[in-house]
Amino acid sequence: MSDKHRPLPVVVGVDESASSRVALHWGAELASAIGAPLVLLHAQLHGSARLASAPQPPYLRELLADAGRSGVGHASVEVVHGNTVDLLHNRARHARLLVVGSYGDGAWSGTLVGHIALGLAGRVGCPVAVVRGATPGMPPSRGGPVVAAVEDLRTGPDVLDSALLLARAWGAPLLVAHCAGGRDSSGTVSREDDAAARGLVDWAMRWVADQDAGVAVAGEVIEDHAGQGLVDLATSARVIVVGHHDQPPSARSTMRQLIEFAPCPIVAVPALLDRHVPAAPDRAAADVATAPSSR
Repeated sequence: MSDKHRPLPVVVGVDESASSRVALHWGAELASAIGAPLVLLHAQLHGSARLASAPQPPYLRELLADAGRSGVGHASVEVVHGNTVDLLHNRARHARLLVVGSYGDGAWSGTLVGHIALGLAGRVGCPVAVVRGATPGMPPSRGGPVVAAVEDLRTGPDVLDSALLLARAWGAPLLVAHCAGGRDSSGTVSREDDAAARGLVDWAMRWVADQDAGVAVAGEVIEDHAGQGLVDLATSARVIVVGHHDQPPSARSTMRQLIEFAPCPIVAVPALLDRHVPAAPDRAAADVATAPSSR
């Protein structure tokens, strides 16, 4: 097969941590399911830049064997000299998905993620999966739906595309979720915002059905603060797929809140600058497409 038609690989950032092994198993099973090659990338900051010819450490050989047992058709190891975030950022240009672990020495107190995941999610040219179970050392659940957190019509198609890939790979149902905002003086979501939210969810469900009628799809409007509502939903989700919106550095995004606190894997989908906004299904959804985002 020529390089032009070769499937893009699933790239997993690996080290000796238990979190890395959990991420490897998740990424290997996905690569096997979608027929993609798997690349195990280990960044070594110190030492010689001539690492390709050096013997692989035992843990990398063990991870490669684990990948083979997951049914991956082609798996390889790359040991590269440099900074982990920079190397994975560059590798994302030619990857279907980046996969990284969550728990680790880089995590801040009270959060479930370190600087590597936060430095990559939404900032590279492909989706980034931050993999974790409910507690350190526990693999992610194999039950529950793939949740597509759809914010608006601009980012929705990319989020839905990644969510549909996962749902197909695992034979899982897909749940379209949207958090309604705009509460009135009584603390409830306004009638206009509720109609806009439901119009967006209905559009997203039709989008999924048009792409693959064999995938079971449902929709839910969450009447809660976007980040916390989705974090609560994560307790029963197999994975949450969320889009990225450019924001000022001081803003706290829903994507970051999910990556830091949600007890399930999170797939962060980058924003595409040339994304064509599809025709709105109705006026309500059109308002959602043009309204400022909470991400």
